[in-house]
Amino acid sequence: MADEIQKVLLQRLPDLQDNGELLKECVSICELYNLEADDLYYKLEVKLFNSLQRGETRRPLTREDVEAVKSELMASLNSKRARELPRRNDIGGIKRNEMLLSMMRRSAHGVSKHTLSQPARSVLLNAEFKGPSESDREERRYKYMYEKISDRSEVLDERIDEFGEMIRGLLDETELSDPSSTSEEDVVVVGRICGDAENPSLKLTDGSVFLESSRMMGAGARVPLHFSPTVKLRGMNLGVSSITLFPGEIVALKGRNGGGGTFVVDEILGIPALNVSSEPAHHKGFTMAMTCGPYSKDRKPDSKEIFLDFSDFKAFLNKMSSLKPSVILLLGPFIDALHPLVKSGDLEQFPDDIFEEHFRKPIDKFLETSKSTLVLIQPGIRDLLSDHPVFPQRELDIVSKFENRRNIRTIPNPCRFSINGVTFGSTSVDVLLHMRNNEFTQRGVATEPLPLVHPEAGAPDLWTNMCKHLLVQRSFYPIFPAPVELSSDVNLDISHSAGLRMDPGSEEYAPDVLFLPSKFKQFKKIVDSTWAINSSFLSKGKYALLTMQDTSRENLVKAMNWEIVDL
Repeated sequence: MADEIQKVLLQRLPDLQDNGELLKECVSICELYNLEADDLYYKLEVKLFNSLQRGETRRPLTREDVEAVKSELMASLNSKRARELPRRNDIGGIKRNEMLLSMMRRSAHGVSKHTLSQPARSVLLNAEFKGPSESDREERRYKYMYEKISDRSEVLDERIDEFGEMIRGLLDETELSDPSSTSEEDVVVVGRICGDAENPSLKLTDGSVFLESSRMMGAGARVPLHFSPTVKLRGMNLGVSSITLFPGEIVALKGRNGGGGTFVVDEILGIPALNVSSEPAHHKGFTMAMTCGPYSKDRKPDSKEIFLDFSDFKAFLNKMSSLKPSVILLLGPFIDALHPLVKSGDLEQFPDDIFEEHFRKPIDKFLETSKSTLVLIQPGIRDLLSDHPVFPQRELDIVSKFENRRNIRTIPNPCRFSINGVTFGSTSVDVLLHMRNNEFTQRGVATEPLPLVHPEAGAPDLWTNMCKHLLVQRSFYPIFPAPVELSSDVNLDISHSAGLRMDPGSEEYAPDVLFLPSKFKQFKKIVDSTWAINSSFLSKGKYALLTMQDTSRENLVKAMNWEIVDL
């Protein structure tokens, strides 16, 4: 075993080749803490990366680095033991079963009348929740600092090819062409919208829109696009007179490359959006409140003093105590990494202690008065509570902190889930802001427009069109690359973008509700047959409230009554 560990470490860490003592220490750490050699390597690499000075790309591994990792492992082990201490079967040297037997005997003889703790109460929730598979939890716990370029390119290619197959089926098996190949007749091409590779920070403009094909359909070539003055918008929603394009969007275009190195677009073809399920169903009524962090203002009202102020969350829970909704959905960040006190390092408490005081205890207290409420918790990328600050983001490991843990569910970011058969999609990433930040609008002539999917849907506007993009692209974050100035808000991991799909696994239908909190003004819109909700943030005093009576599937959209509520 030690030889195998040593072999892997020497392959991974060349610095150990000439340092036998340090190699021996690393092998000892792996054996002592039951650690795989690869896991120790990842921990050491993170330590080295975080300590690089400006301009450095790498530095040698030192004994101090190894000792620091060893100290972290020891602290983590001690912390785990401390948490598990109350659950041990040995209390004060007396085994639990023997202690209970002794108490029963004394009670029978009238010597002592002990009352045993009541068993965990049975919780009867008002809502039936179905979420992501527990069996996939480990898959969502992926390591995110070692993304390979080959993995990224393969995932990006597969996405183009998948849309290509869908377009071929819609066009009666019409052959798709390479946009970089010269053609005298109009052809149909499918690819990804992108900007200038040499200036990735530039916004899309009329002269800087490119189409990138997959390796299978066009050898991955990037071709500049030129839109005809009379470009047609075929198969778009009724009332649409322009279309927005953004980096990462998969499009189907009709036109030709006349040999000048540019693809001239005569038609932009509409790609069908995900449809909601039409299967007959009966949905039991429920109420639901949804809100998103940040939960703390930067300062108290009428004060210039910077402060962590969670008074809005306290007021929110007070309202919930009166309403007693069936479900509450809380989106992070709970403790925002961009709060001035966090950025300056002036916090007086550890993040776990802040969560304990301002979230765990108040939520547990609320659940004592609203015993049938289900609380869903979804993390944010900027959340200090999360050790997985990438997108897609795994769920928080905090359920065990709660006394009323049967009322608590944690979900990944983004997530598809259902309440009483009504399907939801939610993410704490401000995808609307990111999309709006780097979009390009192309006007055109509507041709063969599609009628409204649902009679309750209004005329298309900016927000419905942006939300429609998500349904068409079948992704909670179809943008690639993320805007440079906003990239730290998303930390996009392309290799694992299967976790961003809006139609994962068996979910082949659009969600009935899309929860998309954003810095933009709050709204509630019907997009095709999906409710799109932007409630803004709780730090701005806003949350969304759903009231729904028992209803059938065909009347679901009309049965949902949405409000954007001020605290």
